[in-house]
Amino acid sequence: MARLLRSILSKVRRRPSASTANVGQLRSSQHERELARKLAEGIDRAIDAGMWAHAQRLADAAGRLAPQCARLSEQLARLRLVEHDAETALRIIESCRTMPSSLRLLRAVCLWLTGERIETHLDLHRWSAKASAPLDARLLLALIDWRLGDADRSIQTLHQNLRHLEDPRTIEALLLIHLLSDRRDRAEECAQRLRRVSLMGAVAPEADPLLRSLGMPGVTEEAEPTDEQVANLAMELICFEPAIDVLVAAQQSQLHLPTVSLLARAIERSLPDLGDAAAGMHALAKLSLLQDQRAEAKRWAERGLSENPMSAPLAILVGELSQADSQEPADLLRDGAGDRFNDRSEFAPQEKAA
Repeated sequence: MARLLRSILSKVRRRPSASTANVGQLRSSQHERELARKLAEGIDRAIDAGMWAHAQRLADAAGRLAPQCARLSEQLARLRLVEHDAETALRIIESCRTMPSSLRLLRAVCLWLTGERIETHLDLHRWSAKASAPLDARLLLALIDWRLGDADRSIQTLHQNLRHLEDPRTIEALLLIHLLSDRRDRAEECAQRLRRVSLMGAVAPEADPLLRSLGMPGVTEEAEPTDEQVANLAMELICFEPAIDVLVAAQQSQLHLPTVSLLARAIERSLPDLGDAAAGMHALAKLSLLQDQRAEAKRWAERGLSENPMSAPLAILVGELSQADSQEPADLLRDGAGDRFNDRSEFAPQEKAA
């Protein structure tokens, strides 16, 4: 009996406790997630470098870990799509335990390629009806509606994307659909909208060749910011006033006149609601100099000094504008010492090195 009891007790002692087992499982799970993340990064780097064979070897080793890592599942599915194997890509996606937006979009593509057109359309339609849906979901739905011959529904879906945000890709799609539907007037409205958005969002290099390839004028420097863009930027500046100085300094470092125009109009509109109106006027004076408007710069500087007589930077700028009529406006911005925002070295280190 004693021998039997000792045998049972020895087995109990060797058996890990529930808490110990849970800790071990947790560590193993964390290790696998970390390994999956590193494999996903490795595949991504291999694809970027054009090392497809290496990417494929990593993918072969990563199959077991894919279900617990959405990023890894997405990479593996994309590799299968490159090989024109949409069915395998779909199985990889649907075996994943989580479904972030990017993976769900890829699933929609795979469903379409495997012939599941109705399911693709229904899923995108349900998803796009939600306010939280990404822009790409509605963009894909609109392209599918166009492919199915429903141009009006496609246009309606694209307009949903533009309710709160001027998305260049959505405007491009809207432009193309209007052109293909022989709605030239609407297409020109979209083209003008795209020109404005491209200039303000620095995506002109992508929009310009598209417009020119369609026989339309490209992106020009004369495009004026819309009142909506001015109002939106003014609200952002009111909410975060330090951004004014940073944005002005950025223009001093790399001048872009349409952006200067937008920034000046937004600052002027925000003046009544700024906590430091004098600083806003100082910014307007510097923006006026960037536009070669010396008289306007002096007017803003004097207004700012009247608002805050203790401002040394404004006092210096007013003095320089009053006595240095022969100086170029750009020189005033460089030599207007005493204002920390006129020091361009922080924004253009290459000039300092030169």
